Amino acid sequence: MIAPALTAAPTHTLCFLTSGERVLMLHRRKEPNRGLWNGVGGRIEAGETPHAACLREVREETGLQLTAASFAGLLSWCAPAADGALALYTAPAPSEEVHSCDEGDLRWQPRQWVFSSSAVVSNIHVFGPAVLNGAPACVYHFDYGSHGHIQSHERRPLPASFRVAQHGANI
Repeated sequence: MIAPALTAAPTHTLCFLTSGERVLMLHRRKEPNRGLWNGVGGRIEAGETPHAACLREVREETGLQLTAASFAGLLSWCAPAADGALALYTAPAPSEEVHSCDEGDLRWQPRQWVFSSSAVVSNIHVFGPAVLNGAPACVYHFDYGSHGHIQSHERRPLPASFRVAQHGANI
C-alpha cells in the first residue's frame, strides 16, 4: 500500500526545460529553496490542470511559449513543516532566449552540473537523471528531517488510480 503522501494531488508544477545537454535553471530569490537552483514552475490555480499550470508558469517565468510538456511523474514529500506534492514535467525549449524573472535568475546549466552541484535543490540529484533521461513517469517520494535534509527517498510506480489524462498531464 502506498502511503497517503505518495498519492496526494499535486498543488504545484515543476518543469525542466532542455536544450541539447543543457537545462534551464532558476536561482531562487524566494522561499522555498531560496538561494538554490531549481527548475521553473509554481502553484496550480483553481480550475487549472497541472499541464496548463506548467505551460503558464513557463511562460510567466521565462517568456517561452510552450505548446506541450511531457508529464514526468509526481514529486511528493513529508517534512516537519508541511507535506505536499507537485507534478513534474520536461520540455525541449523552443529557444534559449529567456526574459528576466521576478522569482530569480535564469541560466542554462550543463546536465551533469544540475545532477551534482551542491547549489542545486538536493532532491534533483535523486530524481533528475531519471526524469531528464526520459524514464517512465512515477512517484518520487522524499522524507525530510527537522533541518530540511533528506532522510529517505523512494521511487514507486504511479498509483493505479492515477490517470495522466484526468490530471491534464499530457496533451
